Order: sequence, then structure tokens, then C-alpha cells
Amino acid sequence: MNALVLDVEDRGTRGGLKGPRAAEWLFSQGIALPMSPNSWTRSPAGGASSLLVARLGQQEFFLEEEAGGGALERLLAALAPAPPGVYPVLREDFAFQLLGEGVHDVLAQVCNVNFAVLDLDSRPLIMTLMIGVAVLAVPERSGAQPRYRFWCDPTFGPSLSENLAAVVLDCGGGIRGAPA
Repeated sequence: MNALVLDVEDRGTRGGLKGPRAAEWLFSQGIALPMSPNSWTRSPAGGASSLLVARLGQQEFFLEEEAGGGALERLLAALAPAPPGVYPVLREDFAFQLLGEGVHDVLAQVCNVNFAVLDLDSRPLIMTLMIGVAVLAVPERSGAQPRYRFWCDPTFGPSLSENLAAVVLDCGGGIRGAPA
């Protein structure tokens, strides 16, 4: 896919963990972890499924399973009851992605981070503002093109997606799914 697309179809299951033993517990469950804060990795979750594992700090993790399969739900269910020093975090984020040619033109207009200069191979995790809304961003590649996954507070999703859709359309792109 080369065309610029704003994809607002949410296909993910999300959750989080924090606490002084969160990393230890995730590792004990066979989850691959990013080594440093503000980075991410993918961890096999069985079958064709994988978990996106983002390290927000030394002791806080954001998890998403895009394709379904139930691996994240099973992992979070294993927290009942939570071991000492591990605290589940409810994540009901609004999720969307930007991909294709022209994505950097859109991001230059709506964010205060220059995404075009990021080293995507280092798997950075970016926390920034997009049209005045705090977002979590994970840049990766979809083939040769960059793909940026974003999450924000669900109460800001409708306004953010509507405004972002206008910018994407002005840049010659298209929308997949309906803005919230």
C-alpha cells in the first residue's frame, strides 16, 4: 500500500501492567520485553498472533494484541489475583494508525515531533501531542512504508479522528473506517 491512509478501524485488545515486579512477571510468562523505557518490541503470542509490548517507564508496560486470538486476555486473566508488586492497568484507549506515502506531511502539520527523522529500527516509543491531544505513538514499517500506530484517551477520539481525517484528506489521502 503506497497511498496515504488514516485507519480508524480498531482491531486490538489492550491492557497494561505496572509495578516493581511487572517486568519480572511478564518475563516469567514468556513475554519478550523492550530493554529500555520509551521503546517497544513484538512478542510471539502463539499461532500467528503477537503482542506489541511498549515499555513506558522502568516499571510500566502497555500491551496490545492487534489480530485477536485471545493471548492478551489469557495473560491478563493470569493476573487474578495479581502477584505482589504487579498492578494491572485498564486500557480503553482510542486506537488508530497512519500509513503510506505522505504520512510525514500529515504528522508535520499535527504533531510537535519530527517523525521523518526517527530511526524506526531502534523501535522508539513516542509520547507527544497531536492536535492538542496527548498520544502514544509506535512507529514501524509496513513493507517499505512507515506505519504509525497511535493511542489516546477515548474521550478525545471522536474530535481527534475528525480533525485528523480533514488533514489526511487535504493531503490527498483516504480514510479506512469511520472517524469516531
